[in-house]
Amino acid sequence: MCRMILAHGQFDAAAVLEAARAMSCGETATHEGPIKQHPNGWGCLWLEQGHIRTLHGTGTFADALPGIDVDRLRGRFLAVHVRHATLSKNQGIEFSHPLWRTSGETQWYMMHNGFLPTVYQQLGMAASRFDSAEYLEYIVDRATPADFTRDYLRNKMAQVAPGGSSANAIFVTREKAWAWQWHPADTPYPNYFTLHRFQNNNTTFISSEPISALGTASEWRRMSNHELHEFPLGE
Repeated sequence: MCRMILAHGQFDAAAVLEAARAMSCGETATHEGPIKQHPNGWGCLWLEQGHIRTLHGTGTFADALPGIDVDRLRGRFLAVHVRHATLSKNQGIEFSHPLWRTSGETQWYMMHNGFLPTVYQQLGMAASRFDSAEYLEYIVDRATPADFTRDYLRNKMAQVAPGGSSANAIFVTREKAWAWQWHPADTPYPNYFTLHRFQNNNTTFISSEPISALGTASEWRRMSNHELHEFPLGE
């Protein structure tokens, strides 16, 4: 299970990193979920001179934050992910998000919050190794950015067998990014698995938790289930 935040437009990159740190430490947790701290790895994705750049690490984001060069992240798009490994065996740099996968001519990146232990069945696998990587493969293989609509994602998730908790995700390509809210009706912690959105004229934040340092409670809105937002990344 994880926490993540996306920023688009005009924003203070240091404030977004601090928001991710606060979520990772459980300082902003007002949900009903039992997991408050997310210490098992982290990752950042941003645009730099027209290219997607990423950082990945193990351990806690709080420990890593002082060593991150925030000046590199001062663009118009930034996403940060902090992990609590659902399965203890899935810890290490190879499990830190964003994950990435090439499909056709498109390089896809994804940050995921949730657990999808049955999605491997859609890939013809005998067993699951890492559900988030299997989710990314299932969603983007043989897909193009033009396919990425709410109906496409809803139809894909409707084919996945029950047993998962959430498919909340940030998907990124060089030209566009998407924030996708999805959990099954029987998810055990609907507040924990609901994204929140802040919007003003120049800035959008989408976050696993509303962050008061970025906007007052009245400025944050809970996203509806199966809600999809698209962001242009052309500079």
